[in-house]
Amino acid sequence: MSTRIEPGLFAGEDPVRKRIAAALVELVAEQGLEATTVAMVCARAGVDRAGFDRHFHGKEDCFLRTLDEVAASFCAGATSAYGGPRTWHDRVWAAAWAAMRFLQEDPARARFLVVGVNGAGGRAQARRDRVLQAIADLVDAGRHELPDPGSVSRSTAEMVTGAIYGTVMSKVSGGALERREDFLSELVYMATMPYLGARAAEDELLVQPLR
Repeated sequence: MSTRIEPGLFAGEDPVRKRIAAALVELVAEQGLEATTVAMVCARAGVDRAGFDRHFHGKEDCFLRTLDEVAASFCAGATSAYGGPRTWHDRVWAAAWAAMRFLQEDPARARFLVVGVNGAGGRAQARRDRVLQAIADLVDAGRHELPDPGSVSRSTAEMVTGAIYGTVMSKVSGGALERREDFLSELVYMATMPYLGARAAEDELLVQPLR
């Protein structure tokens, strides 16, 4: 069954709400959610507490709704790219390119999405898990590349996705995006190896870095 991530919540919103969400993203990326206060968000966004309260019911509500928007945008880009090429291998590459572009466009937003969600509570982690399940949907289609698709279970895709997430989190936490380091081929290698075999997957590591 396909995992659905709902469309972004902030489409067409007013500028104040956008500034608050952007301020939260920046602060969480810089220092984490626990150290971030509503007062800090208001100061960064240039709004008073009443302006914040008109849009959000506290810090957690602001975080969760902003996370929903960022996650939806990330998933929409990856799944849209995945739907273009014909072969599964090429679809994986297309989705990975789109995902990497999203992360590289705004390292603070990437840190918010990939790292900031950890330690933010069960509701935030449930949202993270929905994103991982959506990615696992794309990876799991690789079973149809095998002579016997039933020989590999859905759990394989989930384990692969977990490994990909761990790698991305480590890279983002370590500042790889700010240094413009490329690790796209490494991610594609992990995604394709269980379905195309180690030898074919190793060829992915030879692909030129993303520019």
